[in-house]
Amino acid sequence: MDRSFGDYSLSLGVVWTPVQGNIIKLNGGRSFRLPGANELASNGMHHGTFRHEQGDASLNSEQGWQMDFSYEYEKNGIHFSASPFANWYNNYIYLKPTGEWSILPHSGQVYRYTGAKVVFMGAEASLDVSFLRYFTYSFRGDYVYTYNRDENTPLSFSPPATMSNTLHWENRYGHMSLEVRNIATQNRVSRNEEVTPGATLLHVDLGTHVPIGKKGFEVVFSIRNLLNKEYYNHLSFYRKIEIPEPGQNFRIFIKVPF
Repeated sequence: MDRSFGDYSLSLGVVWTPVQGNIIKLNGGRSFRLPGANELASNGMHHGTFRHEQGDASLNSEQGWQMDFSYEYEKNGIHFSASPFANWYNNYIYLKPTGEWSILPHSGQVYRYTGAKVVFMGAEASLDVSFLRYFTYSFRGDYVYTYNRDENTPLSFSPPATMSNTLHWENRYGHMSLEVRNIATQNRVSRNEEVTPGATLLHVDLGTHVPIGKKGFEVVFSIRNLLNKEYYNHLSFYRKIEIPEPGQNFRIFIKVPF
């Protein structure tokens, strides 16, 4: 094939500090992305993702408008931030599960690169609160809403909402943290895409400083998925063949400053 592409992008942003400790940001712009060679010409088994992926030689460049707002507050041991956003695409390139059965062995259905009018909306939020000298409570949350305006369905491979609550203790000798992570069920799926159930995970970290030499080093022992919960990552290519994420696992980190 012989294709030529031309497009433009622009952006405008404003940062405002109404009072000390408060920051407001507003950004808007237009973007574009040229289709990759795989999105134009692939046609076969992708052995890294266990999918038969098929390109479309007639795809035009991806085009969209974006707007995001951010508010940040920091004072008296409290740090809070929230960042809602909205994106509108008149030609968003994505991998569509077609429901058509591949003729290749062990490939399942065909996933085709397709352009569509799509809306993205969502937000990220975080909160850190320091209290009782050695303790910190942290919250993290994010949510993404997708809508395919051409087919009146959610977009395929949309991430589920997540939320984590962490209690952290630290002094000059070491630190310890306990995190509860909640992953929502992703039932806003495209046609021919599976629903992925949610999960609640528990993570624990223990760390200590070893004073050897001028700076010493830090040793961290981490236990992930303490309750050995079986769960799936909706965005992982292992989801397609029903391989769950790691169960209870242990990690040791040695951090050496230099």
